[in-house]
Amino acid sequence: MSPLPDDLRIGADVFSKDGHRVGELRRLVLRRSDLALTHLVVDIGFLRSGRPLWQGGFGLDYDRVVGFDAVTAATDERIELALTAEEFLAQPEYSAERFEEPHDVTPHEFDIPDIANRLGSLASRLINVPDAWLVERLNRPLDSVDIREGTPVWRVDPHEKLGEVDRVVLDPQTGRARAFVIRRGFLLHRDVLLPVRYVTEILDDLSVRVDISDADLEQLREYQD
Repeated sequence: MSPLPDDLRIGADVFSKDGHRVGELRRLVLRRSDLALTHLVVDIGFLRSGRPLWQGGFGLDYDRVVGFDAVTAATDERIELALTAEEFLAQPEYSAERFEEPHDVTPHEFDIPDIANRLGSLASRLINVPDAWLVERLNRPLDSVDIREGTPVWRVDPHEKLGEVDRVVLDPQTGRARAFVIRRGFLLHRDVLLPVRYVTEILDDLSVRVDISDADLEQLREYQD
């Protein structure tokens, strides 16, 4: 294994330093300013969550967010962490549910936040559930963006889908993304390496947008494992 990972495949198994499989890589969190990898999101599954099914079962989100500095080695199929299984489970959940009062941006009008507040007040009296307005927040830096397997890649002009993200190739010295591996799509007939210099915008989990000419598109190198 390479001591400094430079190629992370979404879906690879993730192991703790004491040899336990703790989940699989679900998505990557990149810093918007320089596309440096900051965090991994690991899906641990409900069986390893430690929660009984009556607390929500399959509907709960059990992802854990782990700093990239916790990765010690990675191959195509396996990622190793410098954390024990117990330390890994103590990491924050990627999505955290909070009960709080919705912010009313139009205090002089009766609208959705007012209805929610009244329903929450009623719920607290009837079933003893205070502040029953559920808000989901992501445990990640505000200046970051998510990349998951299958994120579509679109060319800006002409507006065409090139393919889908399969993995991210990193600079092992800086942790910055060097290229995306793009699975074949409408215009591509093979998996290729797309350097990040062509990327113009990344929308969370929705799309990667690129500006690339036909000539440069034809010159993209085929990806080899």
